[in-house]
Amino acid sequence: MSRRREKAREQRGPAESGAAGGERGGPAGESGARASADPPPGRRPPPRIPFLAQAGILVAVFAVVSLIADLVGAANLGVALGVGQIAFAIALVAVIVKT
Repeated sequence: MSRRREKAREQRGPAESGAAGGERGGPAGESGARASADPPPGRRPPPRIPFLAQAGILVAVFAVVSLIADLVGAANLGVALGVGQIAFAIALVAVIVKT
């Protein structure tokens, strides 16, 4: 339960709080479990993948794909780097979705 709801319930008193009629929402205990899983207000949970690992993954994807494109027979280095850039963008979206 949020702090605002708790504060409002304290101000209304026991007669108006809905204790006799039951609470709106899901099954009993559901709101308590959901509230405990949320991070404290104003704080984000730590990322699942550290920043340096994310940056390393992105640089490695760009370098490896550009090298493969160059070795496979890209017309010139610009084309190989363009293919690497596309792979970098795809990897960036994957890293953002994972985090």
